[in-house]
Amino acid sequence: MLRIWKATERQRLVPVEMETAFPFLLEPDHVVSLLGGGGKTTLLYEMAGFGVRNGQNVLVTTSTHLYRPPEEWRDRTLKEVERKFQAGCAAIIGSDCRDPKKIAMPEEQLFETARKKADLTLIEADGTKHLPCKVPAEHEPALLSCSDLVVGVTGLSALGQPLEKSCFRAKLAAERLGCPMDHRITEEDLAQLIAAEWGQQKDLDGRAFYAVLHQYEEKEHKKAVRKIAELLQRRGIRQIFVTCVPAWRVPGMEGQTRSREKNQGESGGICGSTGSHSEKRRCPWCGAARRYYGGEEECGADSAVPHCAADKL
Repeated sequence: MLRIWKATERQRLVPVEMETAFPFLLEPDHVVSLLGGGGKTTLLYEMAGFGVRNGQNVLVTTSTHLYRPPEEWRDRTLKEVERKFQAGCAAIIGSDCRDPKKIAMPEEQLFETARKKADLTLIEADGTKHLPCKVPAEHEPALLSCSDLVVGVTGLSALGQPLEKSCFRAKLAAERLGCPMDHRITEEDLAQLIAAEWGQQKDLDGRAFYAVLHQYEEKEHKKAVRKIAELLQRRGIRQIFVTCVPAWRVPGMEGQTRSREKNQGESGGICGSTGSHSEKRRCPWCGAARRYYGGEEECGADSAVPHCAADKL
């Protein structure tokens, strides 16, 4: 389960639930585009799973490229999309592309007809080659005209790292920020990448914007997040959220303890257990019953993909 905090006007971090942070997930007919770096796909699937668990018909796709899900999760026709919705599962659509590991934007007719049958459409609209931040090129981001909401994701792991190693399109970023390629990324830099008209605000054209600071680690990022939030609020951005995935949900860390129960600080602990109560719920992707621990998947699979299919990716 994704941990979420809202940055208040006084730069305090207040824990919130998904429906409080992103109420549009439970409202009808939104088309949400996710852009930036450092956690887009993770957030995309977390939002999709939340929507499905709350009775929404959720369509997942891309206007650029998205890592290819297992074939059983991918839907190639409208009938397959409808079948997923009837079964209470999310649908994923996309076309084949030159990269066998990814899918591209679906055919227009399939997208438009599927979108009209969905309650919520989630679109990965940007790419960063796994880097935590970026500056969009002239042709980016790939925002579709039907999209009414934009979620800009930025990875806090970029802080303190050389621009040339942690920012996609680093040369363009150096020109925009007025710094050398070996410049180490600061809070001011990330705020610029989010708030500038040449950054995540590019081509918004009146769309609602939510800023998400992902990969949060309290000891490393608490002061930095407060500073970034203040800078963003000065630029008129009010919807600012901080997120992280519990360590045991990260590939390679599944065996670590889930009981970091009382990390100190106002955030309430970045990886704290939500309790020992276990229950069975349906997987939002395949419909199968899964065992959950404290409201979270016991399997500990990567949250950026359907957890029951993670071993097939």
